[in-house]
Amino acid sequence: MFRNLLRLLRYYLLRVKRLKGDPEYLARGFAFGVFMGVLPLVPVQTIILVPLTILFRVSTIAALIAGTLVSNPLTFMPQYYLTWKIGNAVLPGEVSWEQLNTVLHEVSRFMAEESFLHGIAKSITAISRLGLNTIAVLLTGGAIIGIPAGIISYFFARKFFYAVRKRRLKRQRLDKPK
Repeated sequence: MFRNLLRLLRYYLLRVKRLKGDPEYLARGFAFGVFMGVLPLVPVQTIILVPLTILFRVSTIAALIAGTLVSNPLTFMPQYYLTWKIGNAVLPGEVSWEQLNTVLHEVSRFMAEESFLHGIAKSITAISRLGLNTIAVLLTGGAIIGIPAGIISYFFARKFFYAVRKRRLKRQRLDKPK
């Protein structure tokens, strides 16, 4: 399993390296994807992400890759727990982890067992049963984590994409016949 995880990480790194475009544009997309990936929006995350990347004029592909790296089946439960814990500490009132955990297990089951659209519909219904207070707690916790994570990832991604561009240009100069 560990070997498969490493292969998957190498695969995504290669996908990120192969992205073409302005490093600033790609870095903004990557940072936006990290921010959106941290927000607890699992059943509708991609549906929301794509139009927002177009609206904010950031790289959609970079945002999708970053969102997938941040929010995936391995990080799903710890991420929701952390956003719940932080949101619960910031907002007044107490939201029960047991209730939230039950709904999250339902959502993960729906997404795995049902067809894509049917799974999303059932997941949205399950999450809507949580109530506005719980959703506000999760979104607040996600924003508190996501904003700094997005800002930090922007600077790392920017440096990474400029380095990739520099290597490409150097390779192109070396490949030209003299």
